[in-house]
Amino acid sequence: MYWELPAVFTWSFIISRAMRDRVLCEIEAAGFTRPNFRGKDIPLAAGVVFFLAALPAALPLFFLWPGAVRDRALLYLFAMAGATCLGLADDFWGNRTTTGLLGHLKALVRGRLTTGALKALGGGVLALIAGAYLYPGDVLRVLESAAIIALSINALNLFDLRPGRAGKVFILFYLLLLPFSLGGPEAVMATAVLGGLAAFMPVDLKARAMMGDAGANALGVVIGITAAACLDGFFRWGFLILLVLLHVVTEKYSLTSIIAGNPLLNYLDMLGREKGSE
Repeated sequence: MYWELPAVFTWSFIISRAMRDRVLCEIEAAGFTRPNFRGKDIPLAAGVVFFLAALPAALPLFFLWPGAVRDRALLYLFAMAGATCLGLADDFWGNRTTTGLLGHLKALVRGRLTTGALKALGGGVLALIAGAYLYPGDVLRVLESAAIIALSINALNLFDLRPGRAGKVFILFYLLLLPFSLGGPEAVMATAVLGGLAAFMPVDLKARAMMGDAGANALGVVIGITAAACLDGFFRWGFLILLVLLHVVTEKYSLTSIIAGNPLLNYLDMLGREKGSE
């Protein structure tokens, strides 16, 4: 399947690039906009293009792959659809008075259901379904996988605070997981999403559109499923611990401040972005 990676990347990039501006125009025409760091209203939830591009990008592969492999591709598409819808709900109807995963859960305990809590609960159910699909009958493995997938979804949301940041984190995770997924359908599906992201990144970096939770959720669930399906032993638990630590740290400290305080992280964060987008 190695030959499929550059082919599916290119195909997905072409599809995403062809629909990107049209999707942005439709979002803007519908009035779904939010001010960027310059105060200019730009399309919100534009990351919906990741799922829209993944569908036709995967279509030719269904005629080339055996049935068992097609089933894995369907899992990715199902999970991306669910994650995108949950993100759209938070993008369009969520308020920003309650922040952080713990903040939304505390509000839920007090009897107030926020769209953030709805997204977290929905993401948890989605992660359990995906985990059960990956490892039917293995309860411990299902729970491990669900934790990896759910935390991956939220992790990409944590980084989606500055232009291009969530996309760069997806690329980093993709590269880390690629050696473990090469030769399998996970690498192909993750690469299809990478192609769509590559076509979207220029407008994201220039703050012309926000991927929103719709996009960050879709990217996160792809990383989560890939990690849950391909990692084992030390690498599996190490990845899960990394996600837990990330969430613990970001509940106490500002992720943006941490990045700004590290020269290397700040350089990577600013790479490709315009001045004044700190």
